[in-house]
Amino acid sequence: KADKTAVSALLDEKFEWTDVDGNMRNKAEALRDLAALAKDNEGDTDVQTHFYGELDIVFGFHHGARFSRIWVKRPAGWRVITDLDTVKPQPAAAAATPTAPSGPAGDCDNPCRTLPYKPSTAADKAVLKEWQVTKMDEWHPNAADWGTHVADDFLIMNDRSERNKAERVDFAKKQDAAGISAPGDPIVSMTLSDFGNAVLMISHHVPYRGGKPYYNVRVFVKHGSGWPIAWSQQTTNQFATPVPAV
Repeated sequence: KADKTAVSALLDEKFEWTDVDGNMRNKAEALRDLAALAKDNEGDTDVQTHFYGELDIVFGFHHGARFSRIWVKRPAGWRVITDLDTVKPQPAAAAATPTAPSGPAGDCDNPCRTLPYKPSTAADKAVLKEWQVTKMDEWHPNAADWGTHVADDFLIMNDRSERNKAERVDFAKKQDAAGISAPGDPIVSMTLSDFGNAVLMISHHVPYRGGKPYYNVRVFVKHGSGWPIAWSQQTTNQFATPVPAV
């Protein structure tokens, strides 16, 4: 209905909308382009949710893309904090066999050992510590340990593939068996936001082996004494200039 006032009341102050081409808009920019936001959010199919108390991921498909909207509980009510589209990924089976990259594996300082972010809460510190273990397990292949830091309802997707936990662990085992090292893509900037038993990470990366930067949304959930990752979705910025390999 083009009601900017009503829409504004449902968008979080930290709201970000990233379309399938990686064009990102904050709340003010999205409201100025409300017609495009409305059009982008039409025709949802196969809608599902992953609910974590004060954070809810609503996801499905529209316009040939995977979409996710992350809602968070604020004192004034539920608000959308991210609206993200990713090119519809291929089934995991289509890219199930890892291939060794050309050239040496190289180092993994950022994000394996250092990050351009200083956590301010105990939850954020725990999340980053556990997440960096997974990056080390990818750099020095350790599929058995990697799977212990991932939630049972885990999903990971980019413009190449989409995998659940079992599929991603199987892929890690094949990397492990082949001795394929995968240094993490360096982070340019990141933020973490706490919502009860869930932590939302927004990060911007440059590909380790060169290419266009991308935007990544991750969700971590409290489980016992740990914070396994439950969601990872990335969208490439098609408007960006490719960067050289690290």
